[in-house]
Amino acid sequence: MDDLVAPPYDVISAEMQEALYRRSPYNVVRLILGRQYDGDGPDDNRYTRAKRDLESWIAKGILVEDLQPAVYVYEQRFRAAGRDLTRRGIICAIEMSPFGQGTVFPHEETFSAPKADRMHLLKATKANLSPVFGLTPDDDRSLSALLEEAVSSCRDHIEVKEDAGVLNRLYAVSDAGMIGRLAEAIKPRPIFIADGHHRYETALNYRDERRAAENYKGPLGTRPYDDVMMMCVPMSDPGLVILPTHRLIKRSAGSLAEKLPAAADKYFRLKEADRGELERLASGDAAGPAVIGLAVRRTGGLYTLTLASMEPMKDALPGMSDAYRELDVAALHSLLLERCLGMTREAIGRGEQITYVKDAAEALDRTVGPAADHEATFILRPTRIDQVRAVAAAGEKMPHKSTYFYPKLLSGLVMRRLNGN
Repeated sequence: MDDLVAPPYDVISAEMQEALYRRSPYNVVRLILGRQYDGDGPDDNRYTRAKRDLESWIAKGILVEDLQPAVYVYEQRFRAAGRDLTRRGIICAIEMSPFGQGTVFPHEETFSAPKADRMHLLKATKANLSPVFGLTPDDDRSLSALLEEAVSSCRDHIEVKEDAGVLNRLYAVSDAGMIGRLAEAIKPRPIFIADGHHRYETALNYRDERRAAENYKGPLGTRPYDDVMMMCVPMSDPGLVILPTHRLIKRSAGSLAEKLPAAADKYFRLKEADRGELERLASGDAAGPAVIGLAVRRTGGLYTLTLASMEPMKDALPGMSDAYRELDVAALHSLLLERCLGMTREAIGRGEQITYVKDAAEALDRTVGPAADHEATFILRPTRIDQVRAVAAAGEKMPHKSTYFYPKLLSGLVMRRLNGN
């Protein structure tokens, strides 16, 4: 199984894509992020090839459909911040509803190009190829206890060890009684999307298109495409880890970036820092006023920026909740990127002048290291899970890449076809 799975499509680089292709002719990357070729056209492209591969693998028995209904407990064991952790959730079909009209809530902005890409793939394959990652409240830990019970009742499991050391285990739960108890436990709870916003919105749009094309007006939940495959993790899970994604300013904004410390002084208290302090900031607790690390290439300056007052945030974001205004990433985008650097929200969304990097050491190397290729780096603290919940519950969406839930869910363990019963 190790050679057949892949990370989510949106974290697969070109180099990783090639490595996954070499691992196996049946690696799931060929479905979720196939190669593109110069000769691609309407009848032969990455989406039509994904459809052919999916159908071929089913016909050959490479992919085998479970003969009885099942849900799947998915467990990931990993090491983070010097601790051994386990995160556990359930992969199942969740009935969809438009954001703001049901019990599913987003927490990040989405963009049209990724949704168009995923729609082409969904229309071609008619399958959920990867689970959306959802979080659900579990203050009394009753769902966590039920997942533990479900795992203890399973005799077998699939096991996959990633190169990074993450151990993935998948347990098929086919006992009708246990499935019913899990369904009843999840059904009344709100779900906050952690990862997979584009795939959820795409699945919702696909549902509406299919219903319109079939002129079907029956109740929701009566067609396979009414639901989406989702991994639901209790918010109380001690293995729930959120990492920050740091922002690097490209060379095209160099002259502005050089003036950043002086411009930021209007909103922040500046303090000179060393590299170790900025790297520690990236794993710190996002409590109190916003604190952001800054590195500037041309001067080699390293700083911490502490928000001096909430008044600029109220002025910049008049219609947003206090929960949103208190986010470090909101202060970064509204005050530093927009006001100090003069970037528009549309340009920020398109990523024209921004590179996103998860590792703080790499982010700093690319600005103040020997091979620096960016003009400035902003180091962020991790967003807290209670902040995700508060912002989503307020009906608001954080800026793109405000959270990085670690580890990522593997693609290729479970798929769900939408053209059957």
